[in-house]
Amino acid sequence: MERSAVDLLYDCDLLDRYGERIGPVAELWLDNGRPLWAAVRTDDATTLVPIRGAQVREHHRLVVPVARQEIEGAPRVSAELSDVEHAELHDHYGLSVPPQRLVRHERR
Repeated sequence: MERSAVDLLYDCDLLDRYGERIGPVAELWLDNGRPLWAAVRTDDATTLVPIRGAQVREHHRLVVPVARQEIEGAPRVSAELSDVEHAELHDHYGLSVPPQRLVRHERR
């Protein structure tokens, strides 16, 4: 995905697999230029949500393939996202082995 396309994901309303609004996308984490995680602001926290397989819909909405309960139960992580925290997120969401080159995307 090109950088300009990645930038368009910021401030999208993130919706769960059932169309329930979770919150706005605040930050993105990439692997080789591909967005893998979105930090979404909820009422009481910021949580990382996997966005592989997500769909961008009209009205600036991003629909992710996970349910609200999974998102709300996700482990909290530090701003630096350590390898251990990244592995915990993968375990929580039932994802395969985490990529090695995960980087925080700098918004333009």
